[in-house]
Amino acid sequence: MKINNVETLFEKTLQDSQLSLKQQDVLKASLKLFAIQGFDRTTSSEIAAQAGVSEGTVFKQFKTEQGILKALLEPFIEQVIPMAATEFLSEIKLNQFSDFESFLHYVIQDRMTFAVANLQQLKVFLQEIIHNPKVLETLSTKWATMVRGNINRLLGYFKQQGQLVDWPDERIIRYFVSTVLGYILPLVLFDVTGAFDVEQKSAEATEFLVCGLTPKSE
Repeated sequence: MKINNVETLFEKTLQDSQLSLKQQDVLKASLKLFAIQGFDRTTSSEIAAQAGVSEGTVFKQFKTEQGILKALLEPFIEQVIPMAATEFLSEIKLNQFSDFESFLHYVIQDRMTFAVANLQQLKVFLQEIIHNPKVLETLSTKWATMVRGNINRLLGYFKQQGQLVDWPDERIIRYFVSTVLGYILPLVLFDVTGAFDVEQKSAEATEFLVCGLTPKSE
């Protein structure tokens, strides 16, 4: 199972951008500090010190800390999320799943592991989503566009095999997402990774969803 590292993907987008090296350093430093301390508790002087530049350099391009946050979010939404989604879908295609339960467990474990590995970075986005719900709407639309066709084909296959209840795909995906988020959001909100056993929690979530999504015997 390959774990997509958000920070590594972000650095790749910066390298491919038109930003100067100093501007890239400012954004990388900002992401690190926002993730550790929170956006509201990070000062421009701390960003400058972390990036190894002057405070004037920080604001020359980005003007304000809100401008820095916007400069972080745009590449995440337009490039990092699509790259992470593409890698995730490639992993699924490389695996042959004998049954729906195996597929479900793999996907749940993969997404929980992803959340744990990128917990600090996810906090930055959650903070912004709380203040700006349009970010979540944009992310949801982009994610749905990228994965819907691939996931729908897999769900259709398991329905044909009689392993998955014949409900609309949107309904099935909604139950899946809400169940997984029920485990992931407390991690992001309360930072309890020390007590979080990915294998155990993914098994629990899989058992719950399999019970609810398996066709009833007549």
